[in-house]
Amino acid sequence: MRQKQYLFILLMVFDISIAFGNQIKSQQSVQLSDADRLNIALEYFQSEKYHEALLLFQYLDQKYLLNSRYRAYMGLCYYHDWKYKEACQELDSVMTDLKVLAPHEQAVYYYSNAESHFYLKQYSEAIPCYERMLNVCYLNEKADAFYRLGLCYLFNQDWINAHEYLTSSLAYYQQFGINKEFRPRISQIKNMIKGSKNHFTTKADTIVGPDNSLVIVIKEM
Repeated sequence: MRQKQYLFILLMVFDISIAFGNQIKSQQSVQLSDADRLNIALEYFQSEKYHEALLLFQYLDQKYLLNSRYRAYMGLCYYHDWKYKEACQELDSVMTDLKVLAPHEQAVYYYSNAESHFYLKQYSEAIPCYERMLNVCYLNEKADAFYRLGLCYLFNQDWINAHEYLTSSLAYYQQFGINKEFRPRISQIKNMIKGSKNHFTTKADTIVGPDNSLVIVIKEM
């Protein structure tokens, strides 16, 4: 009886060792190389699975310090992960290197960088990013960039530039059609155009001073 129990225990141990051995071999067979991780990260990125891509990019960046192209990818991943500070850090660091990319791809990174600064209320930093986007984006994308620029200048109390960019934004929205989702924005833009104009619309009178010099007197309209 004891021999049978002993034999049974030996068989159990043998089966367990086989099971664990197969599991270890299975794990070893699916171990990924860093090249595999990079390819998977790019697949995630192209599929707009930005969080999953970011985790792999972060792992690879710690080991190899990724180049500017991949840092731009990371910046976009951070942006879609609502980590705007990190998005700005990555995208700001590669802004000058993005010029070698296709124009519309540049536009995506410029816009993401601009939006990240905008959400951080860093309006002065957002402005040049939106400006760069305007140089490379499609025509039907300009309305959004002009709108954001108008807001940046509005928040910075630069009424003349705010009025100019908001007016351009309205023109582009009207040119390319106004969807239902943008109708409230159109009404808002029209109100902001009027409001910004009220801040800088003045009337100037020229009079002769006591020393025969010309003096310009500014009056609010």
